[in-house]
Amino acid sequence: MKHFFTLAIILLFISSASAQTGNVRITIDTTVYDAVQFLSDLSDDEARDAIEGYFDNLHIEKEKGKGFIIKKSLGYMLFKRAKVEGSNDNYDYYFVVDPRRQKGKDGSTISIAVGKDVGSFYSPGNSGVWNTLTQFADYLQSNYFEQHKLYVKLSDTNKDMDKKMKKLQDVLKEKSELESNISKDSLQISNLNDALLKLKTKQ
Repeated sequence: MKHFFTLAIILLFISSASAQTGNVRITIDTTVYDAVQFLSDLSDDEARDAIEGYFDNLHIEKEKGKGFIIKKSLGYMLFKRAKVEGSNDNYDYYFVVDPRRQKGKDGSTISIAVGKDVGSFYSPGNSGVWNTLTQFADYLQSNYFEQHKLYVKLSDTNKDMDKKMKKLQDVLKEKSELESNISKDSLQISNLNDALLKLKTKQ
């Protein structure tokens, strides 16, 4: 019974430690809003690339910074009027991606707030929208980010293979040229030996 209780505590700890998402509060511009947050083993730059890649597939570009003289970058990533995984409606999605220092490769913390139109944000009280947002965050963490890692690895492997193929082609070209030169040298050696032999027989 004691061992069973200990095992139950360990399983509960693992379950809570690997919880998919949680609710937090983040600052968008100068106002604090509710958001869903999750952790990733992608670095903050990699996570931003993955998020942009997801919305690129939806043909939605990230909103740029605004300003008359200098276009100031936003402190968040904003994708407007997007119908994401599991959603039946278009919303505006705000992402705040922070680096997460840890032993080994750094990870990231991703927070997502959702709104519709300027200054209109949803909270956990809007259960339908919030449940969809939570499911979307789970999908990004457990599925799409994993896809992104595989796509990046696939792209890197293809590039590496292309380099090796180019190197092999260069080697084969050099081999062909060397074989041709060896053949010419061999013919010249044969001709020289024949000429030498003719001179010797005249002595």
